[in-house]
Amino acid sequence: MLSVVTAPPPAIELPVRRGAVTVRQGSLEDDLDALHVGDPMWWGKNFTAERIASTPPGTPYTMLVGELDGRPVADAFILGLGIKAQGYAMADLYVLPDARDRGVGRAVRDALTESTRAYGLPGWSTSIPEADQRSVAVAERWGLVRMGHHRESVLELDALDRDTTDEAIRRAEQAGNRLEPLPDDADESAWRAAYDLMMEVWADAPDAEGATEQMPYEVFRGFFPHPSHVLLAWRGDDRVGLTTVIDRRKDDAVNTFFTGVVRGARGGGLSTALKARHALLLHDRGERRLYTQNMDQNAAILAANARLGFHVESGFYDYGLAVAAETR
Repeated sequence: MLSVVTAPPPAIELPVRRGAVTVRQGSLEDDLDALHVGDPMWWGKNFTAERIASTPPGTPYTMLVGELDGRPVADAFILGLGIKAQGYAMADLYVLPDARDRGVGRAVRDALTESTRAYGLPGWSTSIPEADQRSVAVAERWGLVRMGHHRESVLELDALDRDTTDEAIRRAEQAGNRLEPLPDDADESAWRAAYDLMMEVWADAPDAEGATEQMPYEVFRGFFPHPSHVLLAWRGDDRVGLTTVIDRRKDDAVNTFFTGVVRGARGGGLSTALKARHALLLHDRGERRLYTQNMDQNAAILAANARLGFHVESGFYDYGLAVAAETR
């Protein structure tokens, strides 16, 4: 049973009413799964509840529900931190297909925009599946700008090419690297060190270009139920890279959360070796599929994926809406 976490006060006055449309504050008491029927980007209410539970107290965020004639038909959220590219807020917006073209999406969009302004951020960003050209057209009509494109790929772990994985690992080890998962008894200092390393390399990722804030440690820690979800690369006593996965229960799989290597250790295939070693360990633990999402600009990781046998299944766009600062 989900525990209901009390959300902080919304950034704007709610509810907002426009004729038959109402935008009100949402919560985990809402049937969020029913509000995302047909949404390929939705990972489930339980996943959302876990993220909220790991959010540090005082973190600004707002959950929204859009109603049409009193019936909940839309769900949205905005995180009032500049963790996305250009310092934008992370946001999401979904309207049930049978309730579209009735003004619900526009009303929720406006609430997200006003919340962004209230949080003092320059804009908000969301993701749209590339196959959903109707939503892409609506976003562009609303003035959202395409900020990037991600390829979603999957690796069938039962079909791993052992020659390829072994060669990638051997090459990294010959260059003086050591690939080790966090130990089963990893203490808080080990988790903190992994977090610090990820924040260091995350800052160079295309997704984070221009971000003004980082993911809180508590949120990072909440993604990983077991140390085996984290694999580190060492060079001597220095941590020089890592790859991490999170549970993707909606597909009975795991999903790459982040892979990165520090600047001085790049260019020698270490990213490929990290992903190869982790894939083997995950398979040994009984996992069968590994998903990942990478931006088109991330050539090194895309090349690593191709070498290991990932195949592209779909893609999605990042769209952002710039928000003019409020004048007082």
